[in-house]
Order: sequence, then C-alpha cells, then structure tokens
Amino acid sequence: MNTVDLYIVTAGDGSRMMSDEPKALARIADEPCLTATLHQIAGKFRRVFIVTGVSKRDQWAMYFQELKAVYPELARPVVNLPIKSGLGDGHATLQGIIAAEAREGSSIALEIVVAWGDVFFPNGAIIDELLSNPRKGSGLLPAVNESYPYVSLRVNEEMQCLSAEFSKAGEQDLVGFHDQSVFRFNRQRLRASLCDLHNALWKNGRYITPGGELSLLYTFHQLYNAGDPAYVYETKYPTLSFNTRKEVAAIEQVMRTGLEAGFRGDLEGAKPATDG
Repeated sequence: MNTVDLYIVTAGDGSRMMSDEPKALARIADEPCLTATLHQIAGKFRRVFIVTGVSKRDQWAMYFQELKAVYPELARPVVNLPIKSGLGDGHATLQGIIAAEAREGSSIALEIVVAWGDVFFPNGAIIDELLSNPRKGSGLLPAVNESYPYVSLRVNEEMQCLSAEFSKAGEQDLVGFHDQSVFRFNRQRLRASLCDLHNALWKNGRYITPGGELSLLYTFHQLYNAGDPAYVYETKYPTLSFNTRKEVAAIEQVMRTGLEAGFRGDLEGAKPATDG
C-alpha cells in the first residue's frame, strides 16, 4: 500500500503565460499538463492533493468533472484543495497541507512529495528514484548540475542544502544544482518550517519579501539553520517546466521526437524546471 501523499501546487492564475487559465491546464499534446502528470505519477501515491486557486474555481470545477468522466480511475485518489492564492508557492503549499490535515485527520501520510503544477514529467522515473532513496534529514531535493541555473541549491560536502540562490535576485552561480520542481519532505517538518517563515515574514497583511511572496525554497536555509537540513542529490531524470507558449511547444517537440534522454539542452525554447 502506498504510504506517501502527493501535493501538486497549482494555485496561480496563469498571468505569467498571459493566459486566462492556470498553467497546469495548458494543453500539451491535446491534454492538460496536469492530466499528463497524473498519468505518469499519480498511481505511486496514497492520495493526490491538488492545491488550486479559488479565483479560477469554475475552470477547476470543469477540469475535475471532465477528469472524472474520462479517466475515473485516475481521478479516484485526487482531492481538490481550493485556496486563496497570490502569496507565493510556499504560502500555497502551507495552506494545502493545513487543508489536507483538516480533511484527512489521522490517516494523512507523514511522508509527502510536493510538485509544481507547471512541471512536465516525461515519465515517472524521477518519482521512482525519489521514493526509493532513503530520506535524510527533513527532505530530499533532486537536482541537476548545470551552468547558470535559474535557481542554485548551495550544498556542503555532505550534500546538505545550505540555501536556494535566485538568479532573478542577483544571486547568480556560474555552475550549480538546479532543483527540478519536485521535492520530498517530512510533512510535519515542512509545515513547521513554513509556519516559522510565515510568522517571521508576515507584516501588516503582506510578506516582507521580494514580490511580497513566500517561497517554499526559503525553507531550505531555514531547515539548515535549524539543524535539520534537506539533502540534495543529482537526479538522472530531469523535468521541464514552462512559463510561455513557446516553452509548451518545445515540450511537445520532445514528446514527438522522443528525445527524453537528452532533451534539456537540445531544444531551443525549452528550459529546466524553475521554482514555480
């Protein structure tokens, strides 16, 4: 029996794609990206919580209705958790965990995997790898070592994650470990870290952070400073995420040509997974 829960965080409104629909509903090869994700990895988990934004409630209701009608077995473990969005992926993850705990009670899994809704999984191998590796510390963070990463995970010699460095904030590393938009955690430890960050950074109705958002990646340095770090490992199975229709087209090209083994650097317009 599966003993791990999956949280797919997709509470945004699609504004970065200049679209009226959430990015997870962008169609890739004639199906929403989220449906492709569920096909690849949903069966590996006890429950699949999808954290959605209430501002897109009607679109999400239509999606889940169609999913249940077309793929009833795929929809069976899926639970929609609508939240008020717009305060960052860390805030959305925290609200999703709180909502899931209230719904599931004592049956909720202690081990969880968190993934962004705009990440494309060419197959389920990264999840098999993530779940088969013994968890060290508070979490496991699959990453790819690359040049000029959008986000760089700083590590020590033991591969403990010291922090996440953001190129958009001027924290550019020439070479570094780039997260793959999927993470494994002890649920209680992640919840506590996000609560600590929320309490420290929430001031007069807003987060005192760049962009006014709480990033889940802030937990990496918080957990390290608290003496319970997450560990980074180099994955063999990278993912792709997207922010534009051009990047969606590049992912579709990957699927058509079957270049899964080397798609990350070979297709112009496609880009490695980012922090949401």
